Amino acid sequence: MGIRIMTKKITMKQFGAVTATAIALVFSAAMPANAAPISGLFSTGVDGAGAALGNGATDTHYSIVSPAQQGIVINQASIPGSWVANSLTSRWIWETAAGTPISVDRTFRTTFDLTGLDAATASIAGGWSTDNSGLDILINGISTSQTCGGFSAVCGFSVASGFLSGINTLNFVVRDVGGIAGFLVSSLNGTADESATEVPEPGLVAIFGLGLIGLGLARRRNTRRA
Repeated sequence: MGIRIMTKKITMKQFGAVTATAIALVFSAAMPANAAPISGLFSTGVDGAGAALGNGATDTHYSIVSPAQQGIVINQASIPGSWVANSLTSRWIWETAAGTPISVDRTFRTTFDLTGLDAATASIAGGWSTDNSGLDILINGISTSQTCGGFSAVCGFSVASGFLSGINTLNFVVRDVGGIAGFLVSSLNGTADESATEVPEPGLVAIFGLGLIGLGLARRRNTRRA
């Protein structure tokens, strides 16, 4: 017993809709959103590998906005026992290794690059401690209204908006009221989705190409019949 295969004429409108759907599937499959770590985020008082710097070393990742200079690692002997302890992955910094001048406000800035990442999906988090008060954290000049109460504990913070494509700035505003001054950031990290720049897989490209060829042939056939 034979099997009869039923066929149905597909109109140009229907074929176009099918082809458009195939094209959309090809390019949606070619643009996955994969979360990636944000490079260039460092705790205070560490080198490029994230290891603690020595007493009096220059912190190249954190600068003071005014007076304009890099942060300096505070001498261990100058740090009061009531402060959060230095670690192998973060150290206290200030304008000088002695934790001076005192009774001043200072803004510390670090920068990071989101090139190749989707800034709209970026987020960062970490902890900070201050002597004496953390007044604000700003992302690209925009206040996040986050504060820190002092030097004996780490205050957690997070930023989930305000990011820009390319270079971003993160500012920490700190106030000292006497004694010795200091600023600490620990466990700073972040993620963002990779930008959609991947090339479609060869098999998907082939499907897309066949769809376009089929559309062209169908148009030619209809033209001849007309």
